[in-house]
Amino acid sequence: MPQILQAVVPLVEIREGGWLATKWGFSSIAAALLAVMVLAQVVSMAQESQVYDEGYHLLAGYTYLKTGVLTVNTEHPPLAQIIPALPLLALGLSIPVRRPAEKGDEERRQREFVYYNTSSAEDILRWGRLMKISVTVLLGVVIAAWTRKYFGPVPALAALALFAFDPNFIAHGHYITTDVQATLFFLLGCLTWHRFLSTGKTKDAAWCGVVMGGAMATKYSAALLVPVFAVLYLVRWWQQAGGSAPAFRFSIWHLARHMTLVGVVMGLVLYAIFGFETGSLMSPKRLKAPEPLSAKLRKNPTLGGPVRPLILNHPWVARVVDDFATRTPLPMPSFFRGFYNMVNHTVQGHSTYLLGQSSEKGWWYYFPVVAAVKTPTGTLLLLLLALGVSAWSVFRNGLMAGWRRLRELRPEWYLLAIPAAMYFAACMGSHINIGIRHMLPMYPLALMWIAAVLFSRTRKWPRLVPAAAWICVALVGVESAAAFPYYLSFFNAPSGGSARGAKYVVDSNLDWGQDLKRLRSYVTSHALSNICLGYFGIAPPEYYGVVARDVPNSLERARQSGCVVIMSVSLLYQGNLDGQYNWLLKLEPIDTVGRSFRVYDLNRAAPAARQ
Repeated sequence: MPQILQAVVPLVEIREGGWLATKWGFSSIAAALLAVMVLAQVVSMAQESQVYDEGYHLLAGYTYLKTGVLTVNTEHPPLAQIIPALPLLALGLSIPVRRPAEKGDEERRQREFVYYNTSSAEDILRWGRLMKISVTVLLGVVIAAWTRKYFGPVPALAALALFAFDPNFIAHGHYITTDVQATLFFLLGCLTWHRFLSTGKTKDAAWCGVVMGGAMATKYSAALLVPVFAVLYLVRWWQQAGGSAPAFRFSIWHLARHMTLVGVVMGLVLYAIFGFETGSLMSPKRLKAPEPLSAKLRKNPTLGGPVRPLILNHPWVARVVDDFATRTPLPMPSFFRGFYNMVNHTVQGHSTYLLGQSSEKGWWYYFPVVAAVKTPTGTLLLLLLALGVSAWSVFRNGLMAGWRRLRELRPEWYLLAIPAAMYFAACMGSHINIGIRHMLPMYPLALMWIAAVLFSRTRKWPRLVPAAAWICVALVGVESAAAFPYYLSFFNAPSGGSARGAKYVVDSNLDWGQDLKRLRSYVTSHALSNICLGYFGIAPPEYYGVVARDVPNSLERARQSGCVVIMSVSLLYQGNLDGQYNWLLKLEPIDTVGRSFRVYDLNRAAPAARQ
């Protein structure tokens, strides 16, 4: 292996001088990488139907733009929903009326908005997804520009290549959801705070507050930026105590003063994005089923342990809480309701599936498993290589020398490593275990760190190290090309690929309702007329020409119906809580459609092979 690497060193080694060092040369390569990513996204989205959450976010964003009314009882702030809905204003769409007493009213409204409106579903989804792609491109530009500024053009292009070829970013970068917008703002929050820590200037803290406001208006999980800021500040303070001499002195008072400024500016930005909304927390006009706040809190003892319900059982305390909630006007009450809903959801959990098991609370190891099977193989190898050479570089002269070396490191290294590690730890503590998309904010920082360690001109590694690193980058590109155009269902080669994906996880990792167009083609080409369909999604199958009945709850009934059974793998595993599809799990499918549907011909079905 060393001989092979030595032979390919001249082929993969990239010099930083010459044309690459020019702004034109760097920009040309960066633009080409992003163009490849955009092309993959456009081709992929043209072949896919709506995924589960897209109708919800489009309807919420469009409604807010047209009426100024925020979605009731939501855990999503409006900014990430507004962005993809902006081009829909030119289409003159109608907003479906609410029927609160009707079961499944919100899903009905989403279907009506996307599929039975004044414009076609294709146009509505296309324009919304194109806006989302523009956000993804902007994220790539930020990654490349910042890394080039602090580490040089080669690390910047390496980081951008890892981002642009990552199947998870290609997939979720064109779906109308909140995750990539949240990733962009999380990264921008860290970068603007780094600038403040470099200058100590009030104006830089204010700019950080602006970004923080955008982050919190995009996704409430951006609240994690507050402890991230505090930890990064303490690290710089520790470095200053060891002899580092920035232009200002770190102190508790300095931190408190500027964090307060960040909070004030953030509040003003949020107030503007929430439309300068003012009202009570429990306004009957804004809630479908008004309920005293004290009663809501008593129903959720996990949020405050056993003490709070005992306190709220006191009539006087409950009355004070309820009077405050219903009579005290507050700025942007929807923000506080949404934040409460998010925290409640995080604590209570979400129905999920992992490694053959189902749970309502999730597992602490869910996200480590998902990262291990959904991250490209080349990226995982690069991470291991970067960790190894970093540890050798810092501690090669002993622990004490390593400790001094850590204290002398440039702050940019901590900026890239600490927020990524903290976000990963926060994910492990969450009970909402439904997809790698919730981990995306940590990835750009991790990719930038990997590229800076392995490709920076300041790192004096043996020539075999960058050669091996470039081979791993190429491997990411190969895996990405092999996944085309099924990026959502990507699983890396060591995990067995997408064919084995359901062994690990489902939902937005594999099957999110994206394959109805492919199912239409399959049904047409195979001339299927008698179908029993189990579909995990919001889109109406009949819109795509797929007319089907529900899947029977037993093999005998299915055979009596004579239908060909087609099942979404998310329903087959994660949705099988009551065991109604256990009989299907005992059979071997005769075919697959896309990566998310399994086809069972019960006249030819054989027992499933043991895993």
